[in-house]
This record gives sequence, structure tokens and C-alpha cells, in this order.
Amino acid sequence: MDFWGTVRVLRRRWYIALPAVLLTGVLALYVYITVPTRYESSGVLVLTSPAAGGRYSEKTKPEDVVKVNPLLQFDGSLTTTAQILTQVLGDPKTAEELAGKGSTATYTANTGPVGGPLLFVSTEADSAVAAEGLVGKVLDKTVAELASQQKALNAPEQTFITAQILVKPTTASAKIGGKVRYVGAATVVLLLLTIASTFAADSILLTIKRRKESGAPPSEKDASPPPPSHAPPARPQPQANGAPPQRPPIQGQGVPNAHQKTVIIPAPKPNPAWPTKDD
Repeated sequence: MDFWGTVRVLRRRWYIALPAVLLTGVLALYVYITVPTRYESSGVLVLTSPAAGGRYSEKTKPEDVVKVNPLLQFDGSLTTTAQILTQVLGDPKTAEELAGKGSTATYTANTGPVGGPLLFVSTEADSAVAAEGLVGKVLDKTVAELASQQKALNAPEQTFITAQILVKPTTASAKIGGKVRYVGAATVVLLLLTIASTFAADSILLTIKRRKESGAPPSEKDASPPPPSHAPPARPQPQANGAPPQRPPIQGQGVPNAHQKTVIIPAPKPNPAWPTKDD
């Protein structure tokens, strides 16, 4: 059925569609209220290499060490280290340790479009405080994990890669996009159910109406004459006084002189005084 056909059905059965539409609005509002609002926060880390580089000699005096700007030594090793840290933070056990067991708060850590040495952290939680606090936990965990990994490799402390917080946990903001998506999905489903129920009710009511009309007695205008009988015509019966049998009148033709009465005169009896053939 086309769009205008659907509109005609809804207009004809408005007393069924209107309550369903109102119920759809109430349920959509209920979904919007009951779905919790999510809050998000974020933070950024940057990895830097030591001024002396990745090599250290105890025989070298501190004043003889060549001083360089760490921000000018971004190379592939920092990018690799950032990717290692994202793998550690993505471990489910680490996520459970930071967010808490059974918590609905979540976080993501990645190197972003540049691939490193920047590390981007974003969180989602049911409250602003929880979202901001989780960002701080992830940043602290990253710094501690970086030092732990270098110690495990027996690297000299003078060559340790350091992590600096570029962006502290931002003020958490509410995300209503998820609630809107839930409400939109619920509204579409309920409207489809409304249209389907309206069409079903319309079909049932039309069927009942046709059955009532077909079972009603016909009116005088619609009454048709009885069908002609196929029985054989009645045979004429002889009269008791010897008169010839009378044929029944032909249907559709009038009987001539029907208003007159037929009188039968008996034949005269012979007189015994009259001569006979024997005389």
C-alpha cells in the first residue's frame, strides 16, 4: 500500500491509531528518562627521550655529556613504545583494575592519527566525577607501566623514556547521543507496531461489516420474482354429468365471458306414446 493509502486507513481508524501514538510518545519519554546519561573526559600524554640519548657511560662526566633538546629527538622508538603502552592498557585485566569490577565505566587509549609519540586517553562513565577520575587513573597507570617496562629490561635510569601529561583530565561533558539513539529506535519500532495494529483492526472490522451486510434480508427493491415452476401441466378432469372436460386457462391469457354462468340443459326423454322403429 502506498503512502496515501496508509494515511487514509489511519484517518479512518483514528480512534485506534491516536491512543497508540500517544502511548508511543509516553514510552519514548520513559526511555529517555530511564537511560542513564553518559559523561566523557579525556587526557593526553607525550613520550620524550632523555637528553643524553639511549646510551650512557659511567666514565663520562656529566659536564661532558652533550646536551640536546628532547623534543627534537622524536623517532620511531618513541612511537613503538607508545604502541606497547596501548596494548598494555587494552588488556581486560588492566581495564578491570582501573575501572573496577562490574563497573560500567570504560576507557580507550590509542596513539591517534599520528601514531605516536602522543597517547590519547578518553573515558565514559555514568557520572562526571567517575569519568574524570578514570582519566587520571589511566594516565598514572601509563607512567608507572612505562617505568616498570624499562626497569624490567635493565635499562639505565639515565636513558629512561619519560611520559609527560600534556592535557590533564578535561571537564566531563554529558553525552546525549546515546539516549537519542535509544529513543529514536524505540519510537520507530513503536510506530511500526502502531501502523500494523491499525491495519489489522481495519481488516477485521471490514470483514465483520461485509458479513453483516451479506446476512441481512433483501429489501423490496432487491426482491426478485420466484423462479418458474418446471412441473408438468395438470391434465383436465372429466365432468361428473358427462360434459366435456374444461381445459384450464393458459397463464397470461384471460378467460372470455368469465363473468357469465354456464347452464347445462339435460336432453329430453323419449315419450312412450311415440311410435318406435319396431312399430
